[in-house]
Amino acid sequence: MTLSTVRPLRVPAPLLASVIAIVAVSPVCAQLRIVDYNIAQNYDIAGDPGGLDTIFTAIGAEVRNGFAKPIDVLAVQEASTDGSDAVALAAILNGIYGVTTYAAAPVPLNGVSGGNGLPGLVYNSASVNLVSAIALGDVGSGATQQPRSSLRYQLRPAGYDAAADFYIYNDHYKSDDSSTDQARRNVEAQSVRANADSLGEGTHAIYAGDFNVYNANEAMYQTLLAAGPGQAHDPASFTKLYATQSPATELAFPGQVLGGMDDRFDFQLITGELQDGEGMSQLAGSYRTFGNNGTHATNGAITTGTGAAADVLAALAQSSDHLPVVADYQLPAKLGVQVASIPNSVAAGAAISIDVLIENLASAVTALGADELDYTLSVTGDLLGGATGTIAALATGQTRPFSLNTSTPGLKSGVLTVATSSQGAANALFTLPVSFIVGGGGGPVRTTIAQDDFDAPLNLVSFQQLPVAGTYTAPASGFGEFQIGVSATIPFALLDDSTGPFPGDAVGIINSAAKTDAWFGVTDTIDNAVPVNNPSGEAAATWTFDVSGASSLEVSIDMGAMGDFEATGVNRDRFDWSYSLDGGDFAPLFASSVDEAASAAYTMASGIEINLSDPLSMTPAGGAAVQLSNILQTLTAPIAGLGELLTLRLVAKTDGTSEAYAFDNIVVTGLVASFAAADFNDDGFVDGADLAAWQTNFGTASGATKLQGDADFDGDVDGADYLLWQQQWTAPGAGVPAVAEVPEPTGALLLMTSLIGIAWRRMNGLGR
Repeated sequence: MTLSTVRPLRVPAPLLASVIAIVAVSPVCAQLRIVDYNIAQNYDIAGDPGGLDTIFTAIGAEVRNGFAKPIDVLAVQEASTDGSDAVALAAILNGIYGVTTYAAAPVPLNGVSGGNGLPGLVYNSASVNLVSAIALGDVGSGATQQPRSSLRYQLRPAGYDAAADFYIYNDHYKSDDSSTDQARRNVEAQSVRANADSLGEGTHAIYAGDFNVYNANEAMYQTLLAAGPGQAHDPASFTKLYATQSPATELAFPGQVLGGMDDRFDFQLITGELQDGEGMSQLAGSYRTFGNNGTHATNGAITTGTGAAADVLAALAQSSDHLPVVADYQLPAKLGVQVASIPNSVAAGAAISIDVLIENLASAVTALGADELDYTLSVTGDLLGGATGTIAALATGQTRPFSLNTSTPGLKSGVLTVATSSQGAANALFTLPVSFIVGGGGGPVRTTIAQDDFDAPLNLVSFQQLPVAGTYTAPASGFGEFQIGVSATIPFALLDDSTGPFPGDAVGIINSAAKTDAWFGVTDTIDNAVPVNNPSGEAAATWTFDVSGASSLEVSIDMGAMGDFEATGVNRDRFDWSYSLDGGDFAPLFASSVDEAASAAYTMASGIEINLSDPLSMTPAGGAAVQLSNILQTLTAPIAGLGELLTLRLVAKTDGTSEAYAFDNIVVTGLVASFAAADFNDDGFVDGADLAAWQTNFGTASGATKLQGDADFDGDVDGADYLLWQQQWTAPGAGVPAVAEVPEPTGALLLMTSLIGIAWRRMNGLGR
């Protein structure tokens, strides 16, 4: 015996346990160490790497701002045009750290060099992803051309989305100092700036490379620093501390440029977005010329200084005629949200608070390594609360509560939103629909919420189809509702007449001798009438159902198909279902497909088996494909989300008079709340109003309903129903049913006896 009735309730299944919105974080991904280095392409790096391994190891071990970090991105100049040097550099880094994550960026096919190789890039795929690599610039030997292509790399920190993307422009500008050389450098700078400006405001860009510029007044340098979306900023200066060439005064390999330390040729200029301390930004004080602390002799070798260990300085002097430029960058914040379990139902007036743990999940070696997380927690609907806060990198998460509005009984819902405005943050928006019942007496149950069986629809708000019914005049074409014995004509491809008027029938879905109720059929929507009734060939139908108060919706449809369908071409056969909640975007529900490598056996009502190629299959959302036959079978698909109105849409197109699709019984089920058996008016409370209903109808011997006070559904209203009322009694604001507020057993019995006596006297009075 059931002791409850049902009313709609949305109770999303995910709310039965804690909800966690966390994107996995790579343990390697922390603040970034980016290096620019002209490697001087005058020797075989793969065959004889010289001291590059010593240099790279030392860069990774150098402590700045309290941390040391292996190289994440290495931008180089004078690398081989076939990319082999970059591959060799990646192999060196992989060997140093015993990993396989360092990779060389591909050389763009349109990359051109007029000498001294091309720029190249090596990156650690554990910390950054390469999105794209392009070559740009007008390359040639003319006075208005640049000597080799500029390379632009688009990179993305691992674990982040496109909002955190940054760009590296890698250039090897024209060398020497004639007016023509300077002009050609400026041509290249203008090309780079034009490209960077086209990316728009807010772009994070690094201008790296061997600039071959002699002072800050040169045109190319000023072009990079000119106002505009891609305006560059120089975090350093043209002083001895930042000189990069030449570390050697004695020849270590053929072609090495000597002369000692007296020029600043190598740079990492940055756009303003990389120096504002928000999102990805260069860490203050991290820009340096590696190995140069200003102690070397002017025009002397780098080995005359104390900027690194002696073996490292020696490696710098023998491996290139430039020094590396190193800078460290903080990463954007990363939002993490954990929501505590949310109850499905609560008592009216109960104080229910739900904790939300908000974290900054950005991976960093130190707190300086990632941006702070600025967040806002907000709620809508029947949720109460709100908060704002800031969480530094590596700091403990903050717990912020919101509460459920339990002031009135019934179905409640709302949306929890946690968002961050921190620049480039990952997982920047978290939303969670929340539903609960106030005053309910039982758990959720699944029941039919709406349906269209084409005979007696339930909660069907509207139905539309195009083309409209009656459009098709060709007897073999059809799109709409049909019923044997009612419809004037039914396309023969839809009907199985093998046990009826056409014993030899070899195609059909609906058994004309057995099915008498209505159904929906689709065949030859392109049609063969003259003139054509439906020129586009496409047909669509929409059903809108009232599903208010239900959650965890599912749609079931009995469907079948028969024919030799087509998978490709303009008129490929398709019968696709989608859904929308409350006028939102449509999402797939059932997707049709044709397997042209398969065949299927169809059994007609007469028992004859028909084999046809290219059967039609239907794939429910989130499920596996099901091959349809000419026997209707039930397919079920879930609906994601909550809403008041559910719209189902079928879009079909099929060309051929011997291919058909039919369906019946569109059924929408969902979870709804069950109310207490003694809540006779189903208002969410078992209270005095329910007692009054019981009292009014006490003594009804048969045919009683719950509304009249029949709590045990045995058809009468008697003392047993009162006892159930007493056991389930609650009151507005009472929270969980409180025994202390329920009449004592003795008092309850006296009350029941008194009420029975009153009822007896009333009945006696009526009998006189």
